[in-house]
Amino acid sequence: MTERYPDDAELLALDADAHTGVEYIPTGTTPYYLEFRRLVQRSLLAAARASDLRVYADGDLTVGIRPGRCLIDAEPIVFAGQTQTPLSANDTTDLYLDQTGVVQLSTTGLPAARSQFVPLARITTDATSIVSILDLRGEAFLAAPPSSLDGLTASAGEINQALDGIDPSVTSSALNALTSGSTLQSLHYHDRFVWDTTNAEWLTLLNLGASGANIGLRFDLLNALPAVTELAVDTTNGFLTQAYNGQTFHLLGVSHATTAIEGPVTASLIDRLIGAAPTSGVVSEVVLTIGDNTVSSDATDGLTATVYRNGTAVCTIDPQITSGNGTGTRSTAQGHGTPSVVKSDGSEQVQRGDLFTVDLTWSSSGTVSTNPRHVGVIVVIKADQPG
Repeated sequence: MTERYPDDAELLALDADAHTGVEYIPTGTTPYYLEFRRLVQRSLLAAARASDLRVYADGDLTVGIRPGRCLIDAEPIVFAGQTQTPLSANDTTDLYLDQTGVVQLSTTGLPAARSQFVPLARITTDATSIVSILDLRGEAFLAAPPSSLDGLTASAGEINQALDGIDPSVTSSALNALTSGSTLQSLHYHDRFVWDTTNAEWLTLLNLGASGANIGLRFDLLNALPAVTELAVDTTNGFLTQAYNGQTFHLLGVSHATTAIEGPVTASLIDRLIGAAPTSGVVSEVVLTIGDNTVSSDATDGLTATVYRNGTAVCTIDPQITSGNGTGTRSTAQGHGTPSVVKSDGSEQVQRGDLFTVDLTWSSSGTVSTNPRHVGVIVVIKADQPG
């Protein structure tokens, strides 16, 4: 059956098409040719987009392509049109527009990657002429989503957000390796969580696990504290710390053995007792603090602290503070002088009751006007975990 028109009375009652704006010529209008041209002009405007990239015959074995605009792989393409595109005789040729806006011809079919081109037409020829032109543009603008997307509930914006920052070289097999298999822990690493330093409701706990993945727990608190409280793991030694009102405190997993020498130091001191280890664990740092630092004409003059555990030195680099590090109270824990570097050969392993001693080496090659006063040495011990 052929497609039916509306009945005559309904057609004669029509004034204009609301969708396209094309007006119907009223019965009896003169001059009729002027109204007909108006009808054609308005119809052509409404149909202009339908002619974008349309392929047409312009010779026995040549075709033209109308100008138009399209989107290929999220990039806008403006095509100026072309004519006299030659075709092979006795063949079937597919025409398509590629990502660079160039018309390509293929006698072996269209490419597989549909997102990288717009199909234009399939043309069949005989020995001397074009037999048929099959319009393929509808395959680009009338396309159902692939079945692989069935059940997908994420929006395009959410997908972009999830993939933002992933390098194009990350393949599906690489992503699988991050979430399963024997290399999971070595490949899968989460960066440190960041706490809100301006909002008293946020409190973040960080745990640096042996697997290399940081685990963060955030709790919502009432606005009951006058200042922000932050809990974090100190990545230099693994201690849990609390920062409150501009001050940072160690909370868990740390003990100290400490000695203080009152008054000025005018010569090297050998085998001074620090004390017994209060807990088993690992020496993580030796801190040297001076209440009133050396003042000398030689900037290298000052004190070096060599700490021993049961007679064995615990540092490969001993903490040192010299005249060149400034006057007044100086401490290697506050960035003054040379910080300690603790051994990793077992000398740093501590059992409760081990004895710590210290040698203070005093260098005074220049003219000393102020001797170091009130010297303190702290052995920081990272306590063993129970269990």
